[in-house]
Amino acid sequence: MRLYVANVGVNSSDARARGLRSPVFPDGTFEFVPIKEAARFARAPGIQRYEDLPSWTGRYRNIGEILPTRVRAYRAHADPEFGTFTYGDVTSPRASALRRIEPGDSLWFLARLWSHDGNGWTGRSAFYFVGYLDVEDNIAFDGLRSAAVLSPRLGANAHVRRLRAGSSERFRVIAGSSVSARFARALEITPIVAAHLFGGTYDTASGNFTADGQVLTNRNGKPRRLERFGSITRTIQCFLTDAVVEHAPHLSALGALAKASGKAKAPALAPIP
Repeated sequence: MRLYVANVGVNSSDARARGLRSPVFPDGTFEFVPIKEAARFARAPGIQRYEDLPSWTGRYRNIGEILPTRVRAYRAHADPEFGTFTYGDVTSPRASALRRIEPGDSLWFLARLWSHDGNGWTGRSAFYFVGYLDVEDNIAFDGLRSAAVLSPRLGANAHVRRLRAGSSERFRVIAGSSVSARFARALEITPIVAAHLFGGTYDTASGNFTADGQVLTNRNGKPRRLERFGSITRTIQCFLTDAVVEHAPHLSALGALAKASGKAKAPALAPIP
């Protein structure tokens, strides 16, 4: 089993440009706000608007209520989707690792969430794990219509919705088993959580992550730092594997944290157009 990480959902740029933020509440529950869909799909009837997406906490009638009025009717690129557990991405350097994901692997989702006290935003934001797919299948689409599109399960994915709207882009869809989870409570990326993901420990004195007495570095040779976590995880990649003995305790620790975060119960989902 290999553990991959994908950075998803709205980010700081979306917050500045459109007021799009995913809220996390004092009890750890959260709403996941996906990125805005590409402009060319603005009139595609099979692609959901923000106001069509259900609230997973029950605090709102729909995700649109969290957002500025002017963007509620925008089409949303709702990916990953946690109703039937799929995640897709186009063929690109950022997502090239998707082709290596196999059944039995685990794909974890990282998102920036903004603190919300139930009445308004408090100003703080941080990275959190929001769920994962226990990988069951990895399906490549070559941009042509396929019988697989007719599957109700795959039909919920944002890239399959694009395909039905006339897109010819190449993409992959990762499908997760029923063991997959959208967390009930978001798992914040603390130094300890990041250390497990990196396969090491956190040195509070230096701010470095280390393993076997060596400072862990990025591909460019620079030490891994918590403040660079967003850039480190910008590209989809594998961080841990059970083929490496030293990774076993870190995989176990993250599994325990995922279990403690709980599995959210899916809200009633609208039928796929």
